[in-house]
Amino acid sequence: MTTIVIAGGGAAGLLAAIALVRHPAPGPRRIVLAEPSGEPGAGVAYGTRSPSHLLNVRAAAMSALPDDPGHFLAWCRDEGLAVSGPDFVARQRYGPYLRATLAAALAAAGSAVRVELRNDRVMQIRADGAGVLVAIGATPIPADAAILATGHPPARPAWLPDDPRAIGDPWAAGALERIDPDGTVVIAGSGLTAVDLALALADAGHRGRIRLVSGHGLLPAVHAEGPLPARPAAIAPGDPGSDRIRTIARALRADAAAADDWRQAVDALRPVTVALWHGLPDAERRRFLRHGLRAWEVHRHRMAPEIAARVAALRGAGQLSVERGRIISVRGEPAALQVTTRSGGRMETQVTDALIAATGPATDPAADPLLAALIAAGMARPHPLGIGLDVEPDGVLRRADGRPWPAVRAVGSLRKGAEWEATAVPELRLHAREAADALLRDG
Repeated sequence: MTTIVIAGGGAAGLLAAIALVRHPAPGPRRIVLAEPSGEPGAGVAYGTRSPSHLLNVRAAAMSALPDDPGHFLAWCRDEGLAVSGPDFVARQRYGPYLRATLAAALAAAGSAVRVELRNDRVMQIRADGAGVLVAIGATPIPADAAILATGHPPARPAWLPDDPRAIGDPWAAGALERIDPDGTVVIAGSGLTAVDLALALADAGHRGRIRLVSGHGLLPAVHAEGPLPARPAAIAPGDPGSDRIRTIARALRADAAAADDWRQAVDALRPVTVALWHGLPDAERRRFLRHGLRAWEVHRHRMAPEIAARVAALRGAGQLSVERGRIISVRGEPAALQVTTRSGGRMETQVTDALIAATGPATDPAADPLLAALIAAGMARPHPLGIGLDVEPDGVLRRADGRPWPAVRAVGSLRKGAEWEATAVPELRLHAREAADALLRDG
């Protein structure tokens, strides 16, 4: 029997499990899914209970199955939801969808395939002949292969003090409940996570001011009201200049100006982004991270129109503000927190009753104990950009000496440094199918 352990049971881990169960390879297989929360398919992205938090991608593009693009939409309708392809569905629906999809795949696969959920964390993975020995908690499990789907823990900025009024993980149970509903809240960040937190506070009846503070002071752009006609990519892999970020940016700007809607030009790059990233030298990738990252994220990761309308209403009422400033330090005083920011050389200190870090996930893999252990043992290495792990083009880990470790593969955001687009469902389901094809082709 082939045994495969999946470390992490968020969306990436559950998509990997679905792909392994559905794979047509003959022979029995055992899939061990290690998820300490006990709720597979949720994770940071889909663990929310707020109906105000919507998927950032239209329902038509959220299928877990690469060969059945309408699968999520059909499931929503079977659940009695009046959903059409262009709609943005509540994020709390997606975890149950993934679990239902896995259950249906298991029922169709029969007794030769089984999935075991372990409510614990993978602590270590060691080579064991051609396979691996995986420690889930204190239990060692011999396996033929392991899939890393851990994602990244929330970043903990250096300025975040050890103070109960400063919240480093806003998604931890009860984290927002201890905030005074009449107090001022500073949210460090102004991206999609910061928007989610502002809406969560408003839904909970927060009456005080909410200030989103980030280095660029920009909210995510807004999706169009409906789907837009497809447009060819402004530049494709292999085109002259496709190995230079300035040329790509210039082509994108020109295409956005020529398109009916600038979103068409951005979305047209989506199918070729990974290939373009592969073609960029590391120096060009670093240039993008220094000079183009914020503008790309604002236009690529957009708000649903319904979310944008709520944000506009909160701003119009004077409760929500979006400010430019980089947090330099935070000092806890008896009455409040003192937050010092810098913007354009100007320093400013203001007081706030609570501070929430929404600066995104930690990109350094050493922030995760399992990944740190793999790196320390020489069985993995960070990507040269400092984002995720260094992997082969098919997600196989590279050891410290650069040799591949075929028994261990990464799916999801751990491949971001190597591929850039590695966090959305369209990429995750392809990672999952790729891993299943490779690990079960000799089954």
